This record gives sequence, structure tokens and C-alpha cells, in this order.
Amino acid sequence: MDLESTLTPDTQAVLLLCGELGQRGGNGLKPLGLRQYNTLANWLKTEGLRPGDLLTLDGQTRLGGLQTAEVNSQRIAPLLERGAALALVVERWERSGLWVISRSDAAYPERLKRYLGQAAPPILYGVGSKSLLNRGGLAVVGSRDRSDEDGDFARRVGEHCAQESIAIISGAAKGIDRDAMVGALEAGGWALGVLAEGLAKTATSGQYRSGLVSDHLTLVSPFDPDSRWFAYTAMERNKLLYGLSDAALVVASAAESGGTWAGATEALHHGRVKVFVKSTGVVAPGNPKLVRMGGIPFPEEPWENLRSLFGATEEKDGQLFSSAVQRFSPAVEPSAEVVAAALPDVPPVETPIAPAETTTEESSRSAETERTVDAYTLVINTVLALLKEPESDEWLANKVCVRTAQMKDWLDRGVREGRILKLKKPVRYVAHTPSLFTE
Repeated sequence: MDLESTLTPDTQAVLLLCGELGQRGGNGLKPLGLRQYNTLANWLKTEGLRPGDLLTLDGQTRLGGLQTAEVNSQRIAPLLERGAALALVVERWERSGLWVISRSDAAYPERLKRYLGQAAPPILYGVGSKSLLNRGGLAVVGSRDRSDEDGDFARRVGEHCAQESIAIISGAAKGIDRDAMVGALEAGGWALGVLAEGLAKTATSGQYRSGLVSDHLTLVSPFDPDSRWFAYTAMERNKLLYGLSDAALVVASAAESGGTWAGATEALHHGRVKVFVKSTGVVAPGNPKLVRMGGIPFPEEPWENLRSLFGATEEKDGQLFSSAVQRFSPAVEPSAEVVAAALPDVPPVETPIAPAETTTEESSRSAETERTVDAYTLVINTVLALLKEPESDEWLANKVCVRTAQMKDWLDRGVREGRILKLKKPVRYVAHTPSLFTE
């Protein structure tokens, strides 16, 4: 197990700026969010500085020149003074075998930076061998409440990948994720688990000890080691699964809901990683719909040369993440074809038949009307902006001045597209943002 105890100056600085350091909640200093850190990182680059330079007197002096709408020196200086808190938590993490790397470290996975760009998390916490971070492999995802058949299928996939020295990448959650990991590890293969919660408890769990000691298993998380699991963190974790993999396999997905569906549809829309779907035997309700959206049926057994599945994809137009994080690139809305593919069961809007004889002006007006009949596309960005925090459909309806029933229709569509998360007890909605860290 990797017990490397020395943090690079860059990682020390990023931890001070972005880490909770055991001060989650309460009246402690609020760390920088992803957007704020990216603003700082870009300023450092223009100044010819690295994050670690902020720990020096010269760097702190030059920091006085940073004054932006996102972040300024007055916000950063107190965060950099948390050295005592950093020393205490790092000592505790090291006793559990945890290591920490930042985006500036050589060990940070390059494939993740290529896939996510500036949406890549500034910090990764991990346990196990760092070498698995850049190895690639097959991401295997699926619902927690899977059938026995799907669970056995995932385990067999893991076993076969072990024979071909293909690492399994999964969320390490109960169900399909863990089935695939166990199959690979028991067959002598490798697995990379990307957690949606902190590693503090998982790192010392007996069920993972053998894989960690043998360097066949690595567990990693972008979230503070003491953080708990939340639905939104599971959604955000999916981006890392696809970003660290060469290809992905959806074993079982619900239809138009849940983290597996949201992660797969997002990956399909942007085409950066091939997404395969289990299409043999009894399949989960969402699987056929994912195939209709562009998912590739996974080969039937017996399998031979699964590594041949890792060929390059033809990347589709559009950005992987919205302009809220990729603020230095223009946002690109998904095409009408992509939206239609994501909603195969929604009947198309009928276009009125024009009279036999129309003037050129009338034809132009008719064409313009056809392009603007979908009110959802006009309001969704406003709705997402209002949903930075969980809100009810009634609250949103009052904000936008529409009937609650109409707002609920728009929210349901946003959930199906993976742009909005639906929370329960009580029912509320929150934007499925690309940020891996709350602002």
C-alpha cells in the first residue's frame, strides 16, 4: 500500500484553498469552490506562478494583485493560514493509508484532465497504488437494485477483464459496481473504485484490505475523506468513471431516472467514450432506450479480445459541461436530434399544415413559429439558474409565473435529460451541475 507521506507544495496549497480540513459546516472558513479555484489557477498561470508559490512571501505579496469578481486576495489569505489544521488532518489521513494529489501533481491522471478540462477536481484523495489512475480500463456501471442475472453478468465481465489484464473501473457501490470489482479481483485482476463519499471509513474496511495490500485495487474520491454519500455526489462521481476509462458498460439502468441513466445519457450525448449496453438475456428497463440513443450492444458470450472495444469514438459537437464551469468557452446547446433521442417516448409537436397558397412573408413567419414553439428550451436555463439549491415545483412556478402543473412538466423533462436531480422526502429539485465542489 502506498504510504507516501510528503505532500508537494502545490498540493499543500490546493488543500489549504479547497479542502474542508475537518471544518465541514459550522462557522469555519468556506473553501474555494471549483469555479473560484479555476479563476485563481488561471491568474497564477498568467503570472507565471504555481499554487505552491502562494506559500512563499513573494507569492503572497504578488497575491495582492488578484482582484476579480470570483475571488480576491482577502478571500484567499485566511485560507492559506490554516497550516495547523492541515497538519492535523494529514497526520490522521496518513495513519489510514490515505494519500492526496492535486491537479498540479505529476501523479494526477492526465486522461481525467483531458476529459473534464477545468471541471476536473482540484484534489483527489486515494488509497492504494496511484499507477491505476492512468491505466484506463472498462467502466462497469449499473443500478444498486439489480437482478441476480445482471449481478452474475457483471461478475463474469470482471473475471474476463482480469484474464485480458483490463482494469475494472466502478463506483464501488453495492450492486453492479461491486459485483464487477469482486469478479476482477478474485480472478487476479485490477480494479479502480471511484467513491461518491469520503474514504475515511472505506480505506480501513476489511473487505478491501487484500486488494489494497496487493496493489490490485485503488480507491479514489474527489470528496473530503469525512464526507457522507449524497445523491448529487453520486451523480457527479459518474463523470470521473467515464473520464478514467477507455470504454464503459451499462449492465442495468432504470428508464429515465437515477444516476446510472444520467451518467450514461450524458456520456452518449458527447461521444467522448464508447458506451456499451448489456442487451442479452433479461435486460433492465432503461437498457433498450440507451441503445436507441446510441449505446452499443455489448458482445455476446463467450468473449474474446474485449480490448478491441476500446477504439476511438467520433466526438460529437458540443461541450461536456455547461458554461457555469467552462466559463472560458461558449456554451453549446444540444441539437434538436440529441434532445429527441433522449426522449423517445415523447410524441413530436405537430406542425400545422399551411394553406395551399402563401406569400413569402407568411411562409417566413410560419417557419419562425415552428422554430420557437418549444417553450421548454426557452426557460430551462432560467430554471437551472434558480435551482442552485433544492426547491419545490410550487416555488419555481411562482418564480417563473406559470402554473405548477406546467412547471412540473418542465422539471420532469429536465430530470429525464439528466439536467435536474429530483430529491425525495420532501420532493425538491436541484440542478445537476458539473461542479464537483459546492460554491
